[in-house]
Amino acid sequence: MFGLTLLVSMPALAGQADICYSPSLPFTDPNLPTSTTLFDCPLAGQDRTINQLATAGWQIVQLSPVATAGNTTSNQLVIEKP
Repeated sequence: MFGLTLLVSMPALAGQADICYSPSLPFTDPNLPTSTTLFDCPLAGQDRTINQLATAGWQIVQLSPVATAGNTTSNQLVIEKP
């Protein structure tokens, strides 16, 4: 005798993602991120540190330097909340 398999359709659970930036600095200034670096995030909030974002449930996906307007650079932080 064969067992009966019940397939249940589950709704897709959508997470959130956000792209944040640290303040822009001239290329000549060191712009290495630290635990006190502030990031501005459209969804996660303004002036948030990595620790504050993690406490709020955001996971770090990527952190990388990016060139911004003129001769400046910023740190781009990609975060997600499952």
